[in-house]
Parts: sequence; C-alpha cells; structure tokens
Amino acid sequence: MGHNDDSKRDDADDRQLFRREFLENCRIRQGVYSFVEQDCDFYEGHYKNRTKYLPKLDRWPYTLPLWLINSGYLWTVRRHVPEGSRVLELGCASGVAYFGQRYRMMGLDLSLSSLEGVVQDYERCIQASVMEGLPFNDGVLDAVVSSFFWEHLDEAGKRQLGSELRRVLKPGGKVIFLYDIETNNPMIRHFKAQDEILYRRQFLEGDGHIGYHSSAKNEEIFLDAGFVILNRCGFEKTLLQSPSAYTKLKRWPGSSKRWFGALEYVAKGWRLYPYTLLMRLLNASVDRLLPREWARIERVVLMKPKGPRSVGGGRTAG
Repeated sequence: MGHNDDSKRDDADDRQLFRREFLENCRIRQGVYSFVEQDCDFYEGHYKNRTKYLPKLDRWPYTLPLWLINSGYLWTVRRHVPEGSRVLELGCASGVAYFGQRYRMMGLDLSLSSLEGVVQDYERCIQASVMEGLPFNDGVLDAVVSSFFWEHLDEAGKRQLGSELRRVLKPGGKVIFLYDIETNNPMIRHFKAQDEILYRRQFLEGDGHIGYHSSAKNEEIFLDAGFVILNRCGFEKTLLQSPSAYTKLKRWPGSSKRWFGALEYVAKGWRLYPYTLLMRLLNASVDRLLPREWARIERVVLMKPKGPRSVGGGRTAG
C-alpha cells in the first residue's frame, strides 16, 4: 500500500467499499486501515497464526492439503466461493496465503501486529471491532469467512454481527465459519464434571471464548438473521482431538497430565501430518454417525437469500 502511519486515504474504490462515516475516521498504520482509537490489550499480538500452503496448481492432487488443513475449512471456501470474489476474513490473524492468491481478499482483526503479517497478501487489511459495526457499504461483499472467530462473541454480539453480515453481503453471498462450540463430547463432559472452574479457565476464559454455544443455539442465531443453511458439519466427536485440546486437558490433576501430554506429543512435529489425516478420515466417516451434540468444532456454510427474506431463514439437513 505504501502509506505512512496516521496518513489518510480516500480514493474512489475506498468510497465505493467503505461507509463514509468510517472512512472519515480511518488512519493507515503500517499499511493497515485502522478504524479503532486504541489497540486491544487482550488480542494485540496474541494470534499471529498464518496458513502458508500454496498449491503448485489449483487442481487435484495439489489441492489435497486444502482438504486436510483446519478441518477442511480452506477446501470448503474454495468449493463455495468462486475465484476472484471479493471476500472478507474476520479474525484473520496473519491470514491464509491461498486466499490472498485466489480472491480479492480483505482481512479484519483487532490486532495491528497480526495484520502486518498479511498486508502484502491481501488487498486490504482492516483493524476494527465488529462490535462497532462492519465498516462496509451495503451489498459489496461476495463472501465472509472465518476460522475460530465466532466463539469470541457473546449471543448479543453474534446477533448483531449476523444482521451486519446480511447487510454487507450481495444476494446469494456466502458465509463460511469454523468455530468451537459447547460440546457434550463424553470425554470433555467427564473432565468438565470433575472441575468446572478449571474447564472454564482452560477452554473459555484463557482464549476469550465468551460465546461457547451449542450447535442448536448457533443455528437459531443464523436462521434468525435470515440466512439459509447450506451445510453444517460437526467435528471432533471422538476421543481424538486437536492438539490444543490435549494441551488444555493435561492441566487436570492425576494421570491426565501424563496421558494427554503423550497425546499432545503424538500430534506435534512431523507426526501432525498423519494425525491430521486420521482425524479428517474420522470426520468424514465415524463423526457423521455420532450425535450432533458430541461435536467440539462446527463448520457451517450459509447463504443470503437471493429473493425477499423468508421468516426464519431456511436450512438443510446436515
């Protein structure tokens, strides 16, 4: 972008994209469009994860890792959002290299330092709080995507954002979210019953997860916002969990530290690749047969209806 700190920007494309009242108060900081008055102490520099994989060719078998990474999140976005679409990623941290190559990509996050890691790949990087409303004009986006962002909002915040998403999307626009949910997974339920305070500290408070809701509750919020649910998949219904879950569970007293420490070790380093493949195969087979409420992670694909809004939105089996 080539802009200095605290400089202003106001060109025709920006005026078409951003709401005027936001653009008038925008600063450019390290190439980032900043719509906040001060940085957030909790999130600043906390999440800098970046998905670096770029397929040599955008076809099979080079795209297979997209199916493996992050519970198939990248694969799902590729499947549902056409190349060249204008896409916003919420809570983008330091971004997804593949998205920057395939789409007219914008990333939004509260952390300035996280956004600096993706400023060269995305068309625009935006420092903003969704609780202040999205800074975009009506109907300018083809899709909004996010991974592990939705659970950082409480119910009121989710409902507010749902309304904003519907406003900024074009008719037929997609929402693809991957997020943690309140789970009834037997293993997680067992350790939660042992020490609910420790559970809240490890799974909720430490990560700012103020919006751990059930799958059914999240579905209700999406439908109330007027979206059609095209697809919904629950993951991690078995004893096999993401390494981050083992890191949390090994905090429990007794033999938990030893067992979950061993599982954490198995799922790290080069061993993460076969472990991820095993988990994805379970997701595509065994998880589909287990109760919906056992999932710890959920992925949804939503669509803004192309015609007038129908009461209560719509859904598909999933």
